[in-house]
Amino acid sequence: MPKEDTGIELRVNQISPTESTVKLDTSITVTDTLILEDDTVAAQAAINSGKNLNGNPNSTNPHEWPKSKKWLAVTIASLYTFISPISSSMVAPALPSMAYDIGLKTTLMVEMTLSIFVLAYAIGPLFLAPLSEVYGRYKVLQASLWFFTIFNLACGFAQDTTQILVFRFLAGLGGSAPITIAGSIIADLFSISEMGAAMSYYALGVILGPAVGPIIGGALTQKTTWHWVFYVVTIISGIFAIFGTFLLPETYRPLLEARARKAAAEKDPSVIIHHMEPNVADVLRNAILRPFVMLGTQPIAQVIALLMAFVYGIMYIVLTTYSSLFVIHYGESTFISTLHYIALLVGFLVGNRASGSLVDLSSEYLQKYYKTGHKPEYRLPVCFVASILLPTGLFLYGWAAEHRWHWIVVDIGIAIFGCSVNITFQALSVYTVDVYTMYSASALAAVGFLRSLAGFGFPLFAEDMYSKYGYGWANSILAFVGLAIGIPAPILLYMYGEKIRAQSKFASG
Repeated sequence: MPKEDTGIELRVNQISPTESTVKLDTSITVTDTLILEDDTVAAQAAINSGKNLNGNPNSTNPHEWPKSKKWLAVTIASLYTFISPISSSMVAPALPSMAYDIGLKTTLMVEMTLSIFVLAYAIGPLFLAPLSEVYGRYKVLQASLWFFTIFNLACGFAQDTTQILVFRFLAGLGGSAPITIAGSIIADLFSISEMGAAMSYYALGVILGPAVGPIIGGALTQKTTWHWVFYVVTIISGIFAIFGTFLLPETYRPLLEARARKAAAEKDPSVIIHHMEPNVADVLRNAILRPFVMLGTQPIAQVIALLMAFVYGIMYIVLTTYSSLFVIHYGESTFISTLHYIALLVGFLVGNRASGSLVDLSSEYLQKYYKTGHKPEYRLPVCFVASILLPTGLFLYGWAAEHRWHWIVVDIGIAIFGCSVNITFQALSVYTVDVYTMYSASALAAVGFLRSLAGFGFPLFAEDMYSKYGYGWANSILAFVGLAIGIPAPILLYMYGEKIRAQSKFASG
C-alpha cells in the first residue's frame, strides 16, 4: 500500500497507574487517506473491546455491524444514486420547450443542456471521492447532495442559455458524489462474498434513474411546464437529504478508528495524545491527483474505463434520442414516446437481477473448480455474456427502426441492450472495488472520469450520426465497435489481471 507523508502523526503513550515507566507505546501514521497502521495488537483490542462478531453496531469495523444497519446505509446511498441520474435524463423530453423559452438556438446547445450535467460527473469525483477518503463518506455525501439540490432548483429559474448551462453543470458536480462514493460504501460495509448482492441493490439507483427520468419528465412537460422537471427533483432530493442527515452512518473504517482512539484518550487520563495539525493542502493535493495517477499508470483501471466509457456513451445516446424516434417516425406524442423507456427499464432490471447473483456465483464456482481462494478476476465471466448481448440489442434496435417494424421489436432490442449495460456496469464496478479496496473511491473516480466524458460527448454527435447513416448502419457501427472492445477486454483482465495486480502499489495484490 503506498504511503504518502502528510505531516500527521498521532502518538499514544499508555502509562500504567502503578508504574512510572511506559507500558505501551503505539505509533500511528495517518496517511492522506487516514489509513491507520498499528503494530500493537493490544491497542486495537482495547479500542474494539466488547466486539461482537454477530453484529456490533458500535464496532469500528463496519463489516461487523448488524445487517439492519448495513442495509439501511445501502438503502440511503441507493436513494442518493437514484435522484442524481434521474435528473440527468429527466430533462430530455422538456428540451424542445426549454429551447423555445430560454433561446437555445442550435442543436448543439440543446443537446449540451442535457449532457453538460454528465460532464460534471467526470470532474466532481476527482476531488469528491478522495475527499471521502480524508474526511469520511458522510460529510462529503451530505454536503454534495445539498449542493446538488440548491443548483437543481436554480435550473428551474434559469432565464437564458448561460444560466441553464452553468446551473446544470454545478448541479451535476453535487450529483456526482453518490455515483462514486456509494460504491465505496459497499466496500466499507460488506465482505468480498457479500459484495455482489449489495452492489446489485445499490446499482438499482444508478441504472433505474436514467430510464425513469424521461418518463416522468415527459408527463410533467405535457401536463405542466419544463420548470417542474427541476422543481420535483429538488423536492425529492431535499427529502432524501433530510433522511440521510439523521440515518446515514459514517462507514469509512480508518476514520471510525481514529474517532475511537480519540474518544478512548478523552475517557482515560493515562492516555496522552500528541497531535500535529495536518497540512491540508498537501493532503488534498495528493488525494486529488491519485485518480489521474491511477488512470495513467494502472492497466486494469484503463481497460475498465475504456469499456465502461463506450457502453455509457451509447446509453446516453439512447437516453437523448430514443423518444424522438417515435415522435418523428412513428407519429407518437411526447408523453407516449417516453413510455418506450419502460423497455430500457425492463432490460436494466433483468440485468440487475441476473448480474447480482451471477457475479457472486461465478466467483464461488471458480474457487471450487480451481480449488483456490477468492480472486477478483473470478467475477468477470459474466462480462462475456454482456459483450454478446450489447451488439445483439443494437443490431435489433437499429434495423427494426430503420425499416419501421412494429415498435415492440424496437423495444425488445433496446431491452436487450439495457440488460447488457447493467451486467457490464455491475460486474466491472464490483471488480474495481475488489481490486483496489481501500483506494476504491479513487479508482471509481478514475474510471468515472473517462466514462462521463463519453456520456457528455456521445450525444453531441448522435443526431448527425443517425441523419447521415440511418438507424440501421449507425447502430451497426456502434455494435461492431462494441464487439471489438467488449470481447477482448474481459478476456485480458481475466488472464492477466492477477499478474498486473501483483505489480500495482494500489491494488490488493
